[in-house]
Amino acid sequence: MKQEKNSEKPETSFDERIQASAVQFLIQENEQEAAVAFLACEFELSGWDDGFRTLYSALLRGPRWVYEVIHDEHHPTTQAIEKALNAVMPWDCAIQNILIKANLIDVEPDWKAQMLDIALGKQVHNQGIEIKNRATMIWQNLRFRSESEKRIAEALDRSGVLFLPNCLARLTTPEGRKNKEPDFVICHQGRWGILEVDGEPFHPPSRTVDDHKRDRDFYAHGIHIVLHFDAAECYQQPDRVVKQFLALLAERQ
Repeated sequence: MKQEKNSEKPETSFDERIQASAVQFLIQENEQEAAVAFLACEFELSGWDDGFRTLYSALLRGPRWVYEVIHDEHHPTTQAIEKALNAVMPWDCAIQNILIKANLIDVEPDWKAQMLDIALGKQVHNQGIEIKNRATMIWQNLRFRSESEKRIAEALDRSGVLFLPNCLARLTTPEGRKNKEPDFVICHQGRWGILEVDGEPFHPPSRTVDDHKRDRDFYAHGIHIVLHFDAAECYQQPDRVVKQFLALLAERQ
C-alpha cells in the first residue's frame, strides 16, 4: 500500500497574511512604489488591547531608502501603506503607527578597514551614478541603489557568471556618443546580455519609452538580449529571475 504524501501547505503566519494582503491592496490601488517599499521590508505586528479593540504597531526593518520614506509619517508612501494595512486588518483591530529600523548588514572579518577606505573615499565600488537624495548600499565593495538590485547581484554571484553591476558604458547612439548605465551587464557562455530591474524610482513607467530607446542602442552594439524584470519579483525571487535570464541568454545566437 502506497503511503500518501503530505500535501499540506506550510502554515502562513498572521503577520505574513496581513503584509501580503496589504501589498495586494496597494497594487490594486496603483500604489506600485508603496508596494515595492513595503515588500523590501521585514514586517511584524506588536499589539495591545486598549479596552475597546486591539491596536497594533507595524514594525518594519528595511533598506535605507525605505527608512527615509517611512520615517516621515506624512510621506504619501507611508500613508498609503498605513491605509492598506488598516483596510485588511480584522474588524476589531487597527494600526496605531508604523515604526521602522534600517537593515543590519552582513559583516566580513575586515569590515572596519573596508568601511574606513570607503568613508575616506579611497575605494571605488563601481561606476554607478548616484541618485540625489537616495541612499546606496554596499555589497562586496559594489554599490547598489535598492535591495532588489543587491539581491539580483547575490543571485548572479551564486550562479558563477561574470557580471558588471551599475557600470557606465560609452557607446554610439543616433544622437552621437553617449554614456549609458545598464543595471547588470552579464556574460554567460560567451553571450552578453543586460538585466534591468524595473519599478524602481529610476525606472518608473513614465520612462518606458526612454528605456526602450536605450535598449535599442545596446542591441545595435551586439548585446544579445535586454530583459526587464519587476523590482518586486527581483526582491522576492532573485534566483528564479537570474535562472530565467540565463536560460534565455543561452538560447540566443
